[in-house]
Amino acid sequence: MIKQNYWFTFIEIVVSITIFSIMFVSIFWIYFISVDITQKSDINRMMQENIKNISSKITEDVRNNWIVWVSSNILDDCNFSMWTNKYKSWDKLCTKSWLTSSGNIYYLAKKNTITWQYLRVTTSDCSWISDNCVIAMWPDEPLTNSFVTIKDLKFYLSSDYIPKITVNIVLQPSTNKWVKPDLIKESKLIFQSTISERLF
Repeated sequence: MIKQNYWFTFIEIVVSITIFSIMFVSIFWIYFISVDITQKSDINRMMQENIKNISSKITEDVRNNWIVWVSSNILDDCNFSMWTNKYKSWDKLCTKSWLTSSGNIYYLAKKNTITWQYLRVTTSDCSWISDNCVIAMWPDEPLTNSFVTIKDLKFYLSSDYIPKITVNIVLQPSTNKWVKPDLIKESKLIFQSTISERLF
């Protein structure tokens, strides 16, 4: 009678389980890496769309109207002469139409959970990672959507021969959109653009 060798079968099982485990871990590792890459590209796309909306709206407004003032006071009504302050750096921009006395005010805001209106805030109010701040245009029209939060907003006004406004924005993904915290920290975007008034 021939004696069977069971150890060879056991070794085969161990090797096959090891190979299967390596393949299984590799497949999951590739899956998680691809999910991260997809999320990063979605985050970048959302942030670029928001930046495009902000810059196109402010550019159109500045080119069609004129820059009145940059200010840090919520009570300012945009009726100041910009020529008395050659260089200013604040978090509120006022523009006015050449034809009418109406204008727009751009500022950093948060939604009030009671009245659902956008209330003006300062940069320090948006410094926490859980805060969801937007750039708003008076009266209460947000220029950014809920996918991003604005961490800092500054307007730099220069009044040489042609008034120019430099917009500096720091934004990152919003925490309430199921984005992992490490991706939020990685995806901070700093945007800066200079816009001049139209020459007539």
